[in-house]
Amino acid sequence: MSLTPQPAVACSLFLICVLSNFSGSLIFLMLGLWFLETRRPYEPMFGHNFYSLCVWIFIGCVSVGCVTSMLGAAAVLAAKRWQILMYACLVSLCALTMCGVGITSLFFHDRIRQIIDVSLNKTMTEYYGMPGYSTLTSSVDALQDSMPCCGYVLYNDWINANLFRDQTERNGISVPLSCCLPEFRADVNPRCNEGFPFPISPRKLHQKVGCLPLLESWYRDHSFAIGAVASSVAAFFFLSCCTAMHYFRDINSRLKMEEALVAFQRAEAPRTRMKQTSSSLN
Repeated sequence: MSLTPQPAVACSLFLICVLSNFSGSLIFLMLGLWFLETRRPYEPMFGHNFYSLCVWIFIGCVSVGCVTSMLGAAAVLAAKRWQILMYACLVSLCALTMCGVGITSLFFHDRIRQIIDVSLNKTMTEYYGMPGYSTLTSSVDALQDSMPCCGYVLYNDWINANLFRDQTERNGISVPLSCCLPEFRADVNPRCNEGFPFPISPRKLHQKVGCLPLLESWYRDHSFAIGAVASSVAAFFFLSCCTAMHYFRDINSRLKMEEALVAFQRAEAPRTRMKQTSSSLN
């Protein structure tokens, strides 16, 4: 059963919350896509882990939030109880999922070093520059360029890489070109990343710190941000659910009042007719 929409505080609050939910979901959707895009260069090294799982669930929830907001707007216009109840259920489900995303992000935050430690070291030592691993090679180069950094913990970690092991034994340590500072990459004799004919000059490299601590810090910051944003979205969705249920109760109370009024009028109708008949006979 539906009612003609009436100006009421509950209706106004619900409408404001629905519109805020829609605009907020769009903003959070763009934020989730940004989280996903910033990780893309490093994805070949680590695959799909807790971070990417959290981001995809986050994007899915805010997308559902956008669609649900349209249902909420229709519920306001039509004042249909089933639409309002469905909106409240969907929003509460999204809120619970966002709580799960926040908890998972905190769990990933504590396991970051354990997850990236083995993957990063194995990628640099065994796969970098090897045939068939061009994607991993490009990923490591992008990592060393963007952080910037060189090596696992220090630039001389590249001694253990399969690509440079034989060359290092003959001519001294060599490193990828992405380890070099941009202003030295055009040098030819000697090249900034080769240990022949002269030893590598550390001043030409990203050698203040290796990639592991920087990448760990990057993942920690982003996982904390996802957890904080997901918790904020969950609180916002719970608020939307509360306003929806308040509006639902407001409609129920008005409906019961109308039904009671109709029942009273039906009960009084025979008495009114009897009074009218007796007055006409008199």
